[in-house]
Amino acid sequence: MSDSSKLKATINARCPQCHEGRLFKFKWWNVFNFAQMEEHCSECGMRYEVEPGFFYGAMYVSYAFTVGIMLIGGIIIFNLFNDPDAMGYVIPITTVSLILVPFNYRVSRVIFIHLFSGVKYRPNK
Repeated sequence: MSDSSKLKATINARCPQCHEGRLFKFKWWNVFNFAQMEEHCSECGMRYEVEPGFFYGAMYVSYAFTVGIMLIGGIIIFNLFNDPDAMGYVIPITTVSLILVPFNYRVSRVIFIHLFSGVKYRPNK
């Protein structure tokens, strides 16, 4: 990758220190293995779980994404379907939220490690 862009490393789910190593073992659409993270960066050796329980904080990022999905879904349903009954909101929003769990999980962890780990970019490490 050899690019120092933090945004590009975040989008591609790469190591926050070297921007080279992958954070996850499998692609996000692999439903059975989407949560498996590498323990260390394959390029620079950085340990991804900075401290025990580090990724518990990613739950807050995940919560924000889920609330956003529900708000946007509610607004879309309200405008397109002329304010249906309660189940007209619950079923589609719950379905979309469940389908996006692998994506939400991974994006939350990637954003959390890049923003809150305190790790600085070191291209030569």
